Amino acid sequence: MARRALALGLVLATAGCPRGPAQPPAATVTREAVQAALAEGDAAWSRRAELDGLRAALSAWRRAARARPGEPAIELRLARGEGFRACAAVLPAEALAAHDASSRAAERALRSLSPSFAAAVEEGRPLAEAAALVQTPGAEPLYWLALGRMGVAQATGPAAVLAVKDHALALMARAAALDERLEAGGPLRALGAWSGMLPVAAGGGVEAARARFARAAELFPDEPWRRVEEARTLSVLLQDRAGFERLLGEVLAAPEAAERGPEQAVARRRARELLDKRARLF
Repeated sequence: MARRALALGLVLATAGCPRGPAQPPAATVTREAVQAALAEGDAAWSRRAELDGLRAALSAWRRAARARPGEPAIELRLARGEGFRACAAVLPAEALAAHDASSRAAERALRSLSPSFAAAVEEGRPLAEAAALVQTPGAEPLYWLALGRMGVAQATGPAAVLAVKDHALALMARAAALDERLEAGGPLRALGAWSGMLPVAAGGGVEAARARFARAAELFPDEPWRRVEEARTLSVLLQDRAGFERLLGEVLAAPEAAERGPEQAVARRRARELLDKRARLF
């Protein structure tokens, strides 16, 4: 029997979610050249709020990843960078492509960091069982893998979300169990948002969403993306217009962040976009 592809890729292919082409084999590149590419990307990353800075960082990290595919330190830079590109994207097609690229880099990192997970998936074991084998070093690639694949599914359509939800929830729940503080509470935000858009029978519901968002707020009270996601999902689900406007107003009124400034800037843009849509949402 041919070896199985990693389960999420297989599931998403059947769900109609596109996956980009595999990375081409790289020509021999010296370690010094790889380190230079990483340094170039790291320097440009500080300018990620500007399109040119983000593009420069991603270009450099892609070169490094082509030269050393599967090296976690490189692949995780790329997963984070593409995740930011997806978050900041204006066009849906760009967001979809960035989510896909982020998840593919995360998948490569996860295979290296948790061979037991990859082996379990290739053996056909349930994804929740495979995810339980991942230990703390694999928390971040689990997070980006789940977030990216759900992002692709959401951009593809409701049928794709239904096909992927169980797999993405299993991965994200394990990421949260391993390190709920990742990306300023990213796993908690994702689980809260997904719970808010899924019925109880499908693993979601109001109480689950409230609990996740409350824990994220407890850990990171100033994180703007928790407010954006809570407003976008839970407040809309409950038709709580006052709560929606309060959360987004807090995003816009918050002082400049000492850290995660580019992420704050994108959150503010999303908050304004959601406020502009409020008449259609309520």
